[in-house]
Amino acid sequence: DVGSPKNNDSVAGAASESSSNFPRSVVVAEDDAFMRSLISEYLETAGFLVTTANSATDARRLIRAVDPDAVVLDVDLGPGPTGLDVAMGIPELGNEVGLVFLTNFSDPRFAGYDVRAAHPRAAYLNKHMMEDASTLLSALNAVLMDRDLEGFRFDRRQDRPFANLSKSQIQALRLIAQGKTNQQIADIRQRSLAATESLVARTLLAIGISSSTDGNIRVDAARQFMMNAGVPREDLTAS
Repeated sequence: DVGSPKNNDSVAGAASESSSNFPRSVVVAEDDAFMRSLISEYLETAGFLVTTANSATDARRLIRAVDPDAVVLDVDLGPGPTGLDVAMGIPELGNEVGLVFLTNFSDPRFAGYDVRAAHPRAAYLNKHMMEDASTLLSALNAVLMDRDLEGFRFDRRQDRPFANLSKSQIQALRLIAQGKTNQQIADIRQRSLAATESLVARTLLAIGISSSTDGNIRVDAARQFMMNAGVPREDLTAS
């Protein structure tokens, strides 16, 4: 739980590291008002100057206006652009500005985005996999100091959902969840139908669904995808 640290010692430790004659500033972009308030209050307790945004549009504006030391970005910011879109549109993030993705998505590949390539110095935290709120503070310090980042890349953890799937398999699974037929998937991916059928079969087997499974195997596949990645967005079909 981001809002429930195990004890105050971790907060005090992070606060001492972030306190100076020039307190570090952070923009927090989170569309959920309660979560946004929890994160903001927690980071302020740790000595950060916090500005909050509730949408991608608001985040872009505030990042430009505040010129923060770091940004905490939720991936799902409601209707419209995502936190990933914000990060893609501001080249300074992850280079000059520390970047922490804080999200329910266990893997950014679900959204057709390669964090490793675009933002190799960013932290990527799954809200459901965090032990307590001090993880966020530690991740912020890691990206600001550009050190010990690997421990804050939850998108690389082997115990994350669908860790064994390739980028192509995740794309196929996302399209299945959108209700696409094999022919439609072939057309979108510009592959042959035979190659697409093979990819789909391998993808289903990789998530434990075989042709002998009782029920509608494509519905089962879509259900698994949505449990781990949320409802697939139509504008991501070409990713």
